[in-house]
Amino acid sequence: VCDIDNTLLGDEKALRALLLKLKNSDYKVGFAVATGRHIESTIKVLKQNKIITPDLLISSVGTEIHYGHRMFSDTGWHQHINYRWEPESLREAMRGLRGIKLQPKINQRTFKVSYFIDPKKAPRIHDIVKHLRKLDLHAKAIYSQGAYLDLLPIRASKGLAIRYLAEKWAISPEHILVAGDSGNDEEMLGGNTYAVVVGNYSPELERLRGKPHVYF
Repeated sequence: VCDIDNTLLGDEKALRALLLKLKNSDYKVGFAVATGRHIESTIKVLKQNKIITPDLLISSVGTEIHYGHRMFSDTGWHQHINYRWEPESLREAMRGLRGIKLQPKINQRTFKVSYFIDPKKAPRIHDIVKHLRKLDLHAKAIYSQGAYLDLLPIRASKGLAIRYLAEKWAISPEHILVAGDSGNDEEMLGGNTYAVVVGNYSPELERLRGKPHVYF
């Protein structure tokens, strides 16, 4: 399970070697991507880079799951993460906070509210979550690359989507390898699977160093 930007992409030679390895493997290997991009953008960038269609695709920071060439949506996942999700109330609560600006409509999804964030002006992520809880609003705040903030349902993330799929298909965590580079990969990388933090990782992942089964 691999993030796309700055992980799967960024080194053309290494990408081709990986795809060749997957194609010629003597074992049955499932290939998946987990990305902050929305599904349409994900499909477009995979085609542009001549990357094989994944067996499964986790998009919009873990809030959407699709399967195979026909990209069937996992509606069970949406039912699961809908718990206590109030996007309109979240947008209202975030309005007026310094250093935070709503991203364009194309980046907003049913289960994701996305912002640009200036860490020099904005409140700390911990304080934003505290502010929301005071209003009885529950959301997971995902900060990445020093510039982006995504609010997700409390049951959603790349890591939780992988855990959901592992339980659904009875795949043990030690049979899953994940790779990523930024804050929206942190929960996925810090789970019970094997994990690779790529060399060009964002500083927010430094706190994973020393954890078991996490390789830098």
